Amino acid sequence: MVQQHSVAVVVDSSFCVPKELLQRYAIRVVPQELVVGDRTYRDGVDMEPSQFYAILQRNQTLMSTNAPKPVAFYDAFKQAAAEARSILCLTLAATFSSTYNSARVGAEMASSGLPNVPVRVMDTRAAAGAAGFVAIEAARAASEGKDLDAVAQRAQEMVPKVNLLAFLDTLYYLGRSGRVPKIAVWAGSLLGVKPLAELHNGEARLVERPRSRAKATRRMVDIMRDRVGARPVHVNVMHANSLSDAEALRQQIAGQFNCTELLLSEFTPVMGAHIGPGLLGLAFYKED
Repeated sequence: MVQQHSVAVVVDSSFCVPKELLQRYAIRVVPQELVVGDRTYRDGVDMEPSQFYAILQRNQTLMSTNAPKPVAFYDAFKQAAAEARSILCLTLAATFSSTYNSARVGAEMASSGLPNVPVRVMDTRAAAGAAGFVAIEAARAASEGKDLDAVAQRAQEMVPKVNLLAFLDTLYYLGRSGRVPKIAVWAGSLLGVKPLAELHNGEARLVERPRSRAKATRRMVDIMRDRVGARPVHVNVMHANSLSDAEALRQQIAGQFNCTELLLSEFTPVMGAHIGPGLLGLAFYKED
């Protein structure tokens, strides 16, 4: 196949990027693994979010997740190499997953299997829609004909700029996964609490503990307003099996902010396994 551009962007499936943008910028997605009972599914390939949440709500089978295997990254690099002269692989924050290390091993495999195609792996120190914005900006730089150094620099500049706020509808799935026990300790005994958390620059923190979805949604919008003011802003409204609430929030954001870009995306099954249905969140960054 004739190579069409200089740099291909590869991400893992924890990134919240609408499908139309994945297609527009030819962003390749390496699926995380979802383990349900004795079966392993490729995130977003073998099971779509709607199927997953239906199973999650009616089935008490313990679910777990695994990072993509190095060979999965290597396979994606081989496919990308057919269309580009170099590859930038962006991953979920290394503080939350071994995905980054797996991608690094995949890149080492590519150094011998694809000796003429440089592969660079970068930890976005983000997740979901925030990581999605890092990937989108990198892919836009690639579409402008930038080389690998310039595309990686564009991605690196995005890392401290992106914000992610989200609240959980229930603590049940988080407690069952055992991934973030501090949140369960902090808020688990509080009836009706919708813990509002933030992920920024690789660090997660608990922001507040609103007692209803309406209050949690209002606080997310208020916090974003405090940070961006009237500046042009890029926003990704995220949800986990809560499309109607996400669409209402998207309309609210459109009416109250100077949005250069306003996206709507859904958490993939591998993320839903830990946070459960009902999550609502905002990823955003203001323009310089």
